[in-house]
Amino acid sequence: MSQDDTIAFGTPLPRLRTVAPSEGLAVHVSWEDGRSEDIDLAPVILGFKVFRPLREDRALFESVRLGDFGSSIVWTDDMDLAAYTLERLAESRHVMSVVEFREWMKRNHLTLDTAAPVLGISRRTAAAISSGERPMDLTTTLACRGYEAVIHQNAA
Repeated sequence: MSQDDTIAFGTPLPRLRTVAPSEGLAVHVSWEDGRSEDIDLAPVILGFKVFRPLREDRALFESVRLGDFGSSIVWTDDMDLAAYTLERLAESRHVMSVVEFREWMKRNHLTLDTAAPVLGISRRTAAAISSGERPMDLTTTLACRGYEAVIHQNAA
């Protein structure tokens, strides 16, 4: 192997292109892959003592900047959040679309009859979500993700 060889494995870590303060305890970020979104940081900022200064000082919160190589956002040497954490926060608030729900059922070899009890909803509700008659909610989205995570964990 020469010194110029690159070894790659797994999924690359997310990288940020820009960050700016948004309303409340949210930031607006753009990712290296072109995505752009607002991310509510309240679950982290309100949940950990180290972030107390951000709760009490809006000017400090608004001083947010990118960390080295877009791998994080930073306020001070003691307060930063990894891009990976931001991506997880954003994903945790994303509600599945009708298409994503149908793909989830197909990927997991589920029918409306088998998906409903797995998710703790009625077959009628599963059918309404699948047809677009009823919007997907965050709780059911998280149940879908949890089911899939358990299935993959058990398969490993």
